[in-house]
Amino acid sequence: MSALNNKDFITREENTEAYGTVVSCESVASSCKDKAEPNDEPIVVNGPSSLLVPVLLCSMISFGGFIFGWDIGTIGGIVNMPSFQLNFGLSVDGPSSDTWIIGLVVSIFNIGSAIGGLTLAKLGDLFGRKAGLFTALGFYNIGLFIQLINDHNWYQFFIGRIFTGLAVGSIAVLVPMFISESAPLKIRGSMVCMYQLMITLGILLGNVVNYGCKDMSIVQFQNKSWQTPLSLGFAWAWIIAIGLIFIPESSQFLLRIKNDVNAAKVSFAKMNGLQINDEMTDRYIYTQQNITDSFKTEEKNEIAIESATDDSKNDTSKNRNLFEFISGEPKLGLRLFVGIMAMIFQQLSGINYYFYYGTSIFKSVGLDDPYITSILLSSVNFFATFGGIYFVEAIGRKSCLLVGSLGMFCCMMIYSSVGGFVANTPTTGAVLIIFTCVYICFFATTLGPVTYVLVSELFPLRTRAISMAVCTSFNWIFGFLISLFTPVIISKIGFLFGYVFAGCLLASAVFVWFLVPETKNKTEQEIDEMYT
Repeated sequence: MSALNNKDFITREENTEAYGTVVSCESVASSCKDKAEPNDEPIVVNGPSSLLVPVLLCSMISFGGFIFGWDIGTIGGIVNMPSFQLNFGLSVDGPSSDTWIIGLVVSIFNIGSAIGGLTLAKLGDLFGRKAGLFTALGFYNIGLFIQLINDHNWYQFFIGRIFTGLAVGSIAVLVPMFISESAPLKIRGSMVCMYQLMITLGILLGNVVNYGCKDMSIVQFQNKSWQTPLSLGFAWAWIIAIGLIFIPESSQFLLRIKNDVNAAKVSFAKMNGLQINDEMTDRYIYTQQNITDSFKTEEKNEIAIESATDDSKNDTSKNRNLFEFISGEPKLGLRLFVGIMAMIFQQLSGINYYFYYGTSIFKSVGLDDPYITSILLSSVNFFATFGGIYFVEAIGRKSCLLVGSLGMFCCMMIYSSVGGFVANTPTTGAVLIIFTCVYICFFATTLGPVTYVLVSELFPLRTRAISMAVCTSFNWIFGFLISLFTPVIISKIGFLFGYVFAGCLLASAVFVWFLVPETKNKTEQEIDEMYT
């Protein structure tokens, strides 16, 4: 075999785009020494044709976000349906205790999601991303079944929403992580944004189904008006489960956690539109093994040093692994703080203030059919998210978050001022809807999808699952607080509540400017170097 020249191999940039890892030509030559002699033609990886399969597979994974959006899009309308309120003896216009109960029924979903992200999502590290998602879908079906058993007790519906929350919380961790580990680097951000796109699609279709079911309150239909949207959740869960059958397990999980080289090669090749015997596949396996070996060697050396002054060697190793996502290097604690705050600010933007209670909000300004308004807003949200898929790669993660925070701040200030201080007229209602649509456009192209992209890219594989789970749990907890207290606060101060979210959006812009790094097209190693 003749000597190998640097020109026979892809450049650093081409290699990075292909699979997210930078390797030298010398190391590649060493790893490929048993392969046939390469020719002088350039290696083309992930061209327009080869990206078709990765995009389709990532889209199937991202459909997990649909059931989250379905809940957002249906629950606000369900609790406002007369048949639902009659069945459970509740009323949004009734005593304050009813208002609190409705707020609790809606918001407990978020607490279940926070717990699910911290517990069920851990199954993704133990048994694989797919196994974790299948388990989550099982919990989701159980939750739907409990909610649909009609015995007129609101707390039964409440318990069912805890189960569906457990499922969606784990999905919110596993789906972005699965996509981030599987998608080709040059479209990684756009593919993670597909998760948010599916959430918005779920919201839109949920609103449409609510509109079609809201008048099914005559005697012969009984409770079908609110049971029909819930029942459709079974269909979405089955679609996701069937799709997962055709998707390969994460190559990074297979190689760096399960050490299954052959399965990792098959997965990487399929998710990148390559043949299993493609030279790029071998390079990927070689580099990922080097990363794993390097980390294990470093960890053993550090444990040995610590154990030299500590007789309890096993306890030292266990504590390191347990708290590494907080105290590990390089600066994993700071990265965790950035991820947590990004997720908190996504909730404090006020987006679920609209989507959970939009029906009630617009009813208060005399709009004839608030369900139509909800469909309008969710349509804007869905179609604008396509812009997010473009902008996340075009201008980067940090710029998206900064522009979005400032744009939404301006919209929220106008919305709150008009709603709070201008008389309720058709013109007022039109202004509120216009600026709400502009606000949603900003969210859908920036904070909505890009926050998940940022958090999925911030952490190394060894702590990614627990770090993302902690970050998303804060998102759910703040979502719980917002959905719990919003109906009570709205009843007291109305549209002035928007000023609170406006202040949070301004704080978000400051946070992004000073603390959020740009992770666009950065490999795991390059992000580590940013924090070194």
